[in-house]
Amino acid sequence: MKLTGYEDLRLQRTINSIYHAFEELICEKEYPKITVKELAQRAQINKKLFIVITQR
Repeated sequence: MKLTGYEDLRLQRTINSIYHAFEELICEKEYPKITVKELAQRAQINKKLFIVITQR
């Protein structure tokens, strides 16, 4: 995910939430065992939103 700095504030917060959730999960589990569902739940976002954001 490449940030340009011109994203909407809501999008910036969501992306930061995803990064933070990933950092937490990587400390708890091995990388291959982390699922999109877990990551989305930890970031408190919808799974569909996660997929839309990461496809940018």
